[in-house]
Amino acid sequence: MVRQKGEPPHVKRYISNIISPGTNFDYLIESSENYLVSLLIDCNHQIYSVGYSAIDVTTGKTMINEVHGTREDKTYALDEIFNLLQTYKTSEIVLTFNTESIDKEWVQNYLEITPSVVHCINKERLKVTYQNELFGRIYAIRSLLSPIEYLDIERYPYASESLAILCDFIIEHDANIIEKMSRPILLGNSRYLYIGNNALEQLDIISKNPSEMTLLNLIDQTSTAIGKRLLKERLLNPICDLKTLNERFDLSAQLISDYKKFEIALKQVYDLERILRRIALKKLHPLELDYLGTSLEAILGILKAAELKKVPIPKELFDESEALLLMLKNTFVLDSCAKFRKDQISENLFQKGIFPQIDKIEQNKQERFSALEHIANHIEALFEEGNRSTLSIEWLESEGHYIAISRNRFALIEDKLMQSFITIGEQHYFFKDFTYKHLKNSVKISASLIDEISQEITLSNLQMIALVKQRYDEMLEKIETHYALTLEHLISFVGTLDVALSNAKCAVLYNYVRPELLPMQEKGRFIEAIGLRHPLIESREENGIYIPNDLFLGHCTPEITHDHVTLEACHENDVQGILLYGINSSGKSSLMKSLGIAVIMAQAGFFVPCASLRFHLFDKIFTRIISHDNLYKGLSTFTVEMLELKNIFNRATEFSLVLGDEISHGTETESALAIVASSVIKMHTLGSFFVFATHLHQLNRLSLISELKKVIYLHLGVSYDEESDKLLYNRKLEIGSGSSLYGLEFAKSLHMDPTFIKTAYDIRRSLAGELGDMELLKQKKRSKYNKNLYLAKCALCDEYVEEVHHIKAQECADEHGNIDHFHQNHRYNLIPLCAKHHKMVHEGKIVISGFVMGSDGLKLKYEEK
Repeated sequence: MVRQKGEPPHVKRYISNIISPGTNFDYLIESSENYLVSLLIDCNHQIYSVGYSAIDVTTGKTMINEVHGTREDKTYALDEIFNLLQTYKTSEIVLTFNTESIDKEWVQNYLEITPSVVHCINKERLKVTYQNELFGRIYAIRSLLSPIEYLDIERYPYASESLAILCDFIIEHDANIIEKMSRPILLGNSRYLYIGNNALEQLDIISKNPSEMTLLNLIDQTSTAIGKRLLKERLLNPICDLKTLNERFDLSAQLISDYKKFEIALKQVYDLERILRRIALKKLHPLELDYLGTSLEAILGILKAAELKKVPIPKELFDESEALLLMLKNTFVLDSCAKFRKDQISENLFQKGIFPQIDKIEQNKQERFSALEHIANHIEALFEEGNRSTLSIEWLESEGHYIAISRNRFALIEDKLMQSFITIGEQHYFFKDFTYKHLKNSVKISASLIDEISQEITLSNLQMIALVKQRYDEMLEKIETHYALTLEHLISFVGTLDVALSNAKCAVLYNYVRPELLPMQEKGRFIEAIGLRHPLIESREENGIYIPNDLFLGHCTPEITHDHVTLEACHENDVQGILLYGINSSGKSSLMKSLGIAVIMAQAGFFVPCASLRFHLFDKIFTRIISHDNLYKGLSTFTVEMLELKNIFNRATEFSLVLGDEISHGTETESALAIVASSVIKMHTLGSFFVFATHLHQLNRLSLISELKKVIYLHLGVSYDEESDKLLYNRKLEIGSGSSLYGLEFAKSLHMDPTFIKTAYDIRRSLAGELGDMELLKQKKRSKYNKNLYLAKCALCDEYVEEVHHIKAQECADEHGNIDHFHQNHRYNLIPLCAKHHKMVHEGKIVISGFVMGSDGLKLKYEEK
């Protein structure tokens, strides 16, 4: 950022500060977090250790972590850091390598760090004495303890040094924004559900591609920037704290019926977290004070409404918020504040009586301006009654104040004006002595008197603005001193409430339910999902109405009363693992992902897409799902698979959930069979719950696998319709591995050459008159029930549409419009009908079952009687 000082022509330009993506304080538009990260990486005997620190300069939030690999799991630290980089939005990274022998390019590729956002720093190690001096100044520590001890990071030397490097980096860019940082938070592991193998991306919870639909996008119904950040933090950091999770569920349940009322008020709350940070650094713009006032008024209304709903609120929060709002209104003219950024202040921002010195200067300025108005009024009085002309008092930086009048109007009074004079104080001033500058359309009137008054006004204005800016900074300091804690409490309240309301809204919009979570325990643990759905797939109406499934893993107790196909398939009342079969597009990957998504949502405190979900808390979740991630690290598909399997074996416990899709699909069949079989045995030995999707039907013929009584075989049902030469997917779990010949049947259903098929489709389209249908479609007539349903022609014939029929009747819907797990106006619960067929449906002559997924897409299933 280049600024200039001095007056023309002696102007000097200088670099005032350097702005980088991570130190961008004033020009950030997005409401999401913006972390600048420092990584200190060491490697001994190929075992990695990493110190991690992250600062969001816009909020002051600071986090640290220190992770070490082991002989058995050498890259554990890098994997943990990769998860942190995915979880917390990172805009810039400072990399420091402690060992020269480290392959820097390999590490950057492994962590998937883009070169454009990374700075490699090879500097001397920062000594502890320097770190203590640095932290003492930044955090204003005055204690008998050393600053490192005071921050409680003496046991984490890598994290401490990483934080010192990060602070140094920020100071080099802009020393002001490092002040008054929040005390660093240590990201411990014991409280959180461990998410391994990039499961967040593999389960589509987040994505590097901003255009892709993710679970985060879907369930983020928040109204504030504070809530948006907190929701993301919770979703990407599920926990194992049962008490906290139940508190989150309780609050959301309380708000389900009234979420709309709170939602309107929350939309008026600005980003208080960033406002507080800007107050602390005295960088808050006056217009943001107005935002704070608006936010406080909205919050006071929210607090009253929350109290009526018996939402737990600290008693003093309402009084403190009211006191802060009253102080703002009594101190500042908020309407004036709303006009200015800090560097643009040009008038008094304070109420009268707050600062008498400013009031006196402003009064003097107003008196001098009144003298100019007196001169202008005298000139205006020279016009005849009814023909008065409005004059204007103008100002130019190069000329000061002057009076402007149009040339034509001036000509009417010129003679009178030259014979006139004005008295100010006891002195007479003759207008013939004034200066008149004739322009094309106007006349500028000036005089030594006007210049003198103008200079006095300008001087008063400069004095007042300088004093206003000085007092403004003092008031920001006062607000921070007296009300920072109040604002922190409000930030916590707003964020918690907003996330709970978002959760409640999702429960209504998407028919999600509250999960029942049970404590982590060795014996009798289970997970039971009834009516499990995939939230992203069911949200896309073009996929049809989602077919839910039931899943059970664990020990069956008398309280399990639902008829689960998993229990029917097992030899005992105990299911530890499922080998899931099905042809491509049958939905096995989606079902497996649904389970992982539901667990993460539940342990993050969100309602879930199920009819019901009960399970004992997991400590870790791992995925090995086919995707394109990691391929640009320079590793083959098979290498990535084996590395991820190795991580699972090293890190999984008996309280873990492992989801695998087509394990070893990157190698030949014999090796794949051996690897998958060995993986199943390993999982069985570890005691982890697991679901593996596979095409390998030979597995159940291996004695080592068939002997595992807690491992069962299921498949997603598919039937072949000989008459139509098509596959029909029922998407329901069935016992056994299913037929191994559906791959051939699938090929049979698409047996024609693609070029031939395309030509045939073109000919059929012209013969069937489908161009007429396209013309109807271009009219863009849509259903009133669902904008995605175009009314081109009757679903049963080619006639024009007269009615839209609900397959499952509207009367079956609840008060929110939901029928079971889908909305009554879902695209595939509606069919356009002509008058004739609509009448036949209502007379029972046509029975419509719904849409069925086939190998050529969704088809309407109906029967004529």
